[in-house]
Amino acid sequence: MQDTSKYIMLFIKPLNQAFLAAGLMVVFTLVDLIMPHNNVLFEVNAGTWIVSTAMIFCYVILNAVVAIRIEPILPYWRNSVYAYVGLLIFAYGWSWLLSGKHIDDVGSFRWLWLVLTLVYMVFFSIARSIKRIVDIAIKQDKKLRGEE
Repeated sequence: MQDTSKYIMLFIKPLNQAFLAAGLMVVFTLVDLIMPHNNVLFEVNAGTWIVSTAMIFCYVILNAVVAIRIEPILPYWRNSVYAYVGLLIFAYGWSWLLSGKHIDDVGSFRWLWLVLTLVYMVFFSIARSIKRIVDIAIKQDKKLRGEE
């Protein structure tokens, strides 16, 4: 029997994963506001948008990795998408509040968020496909050994 840490069990829920990403987003954007900036590469006040995009990407990776272990998948998938949309709304509002600029005013972040959304769907599909393939392989192995 596996001894699963209570901290790991805490982040199995998609809403908790989104809260983690949002909390890190708040902390890192506030740190970004304190830091000096050289605005040669990016627009002025784009740091909050960069951090928000990075935290959304962290949520995508964490959520897809956790999806490998979850059964049944349909409630998890539904809650994950709702949490993802909520995280996008929070990230947009928080970044706009701190930077004073909309997503179109700071560069191509709208396209990055669209790509992240597509990557999220692909990551989740790949994770679930890997899970199905491994389950089929385990079932076939049990049949060959005569355990089933």
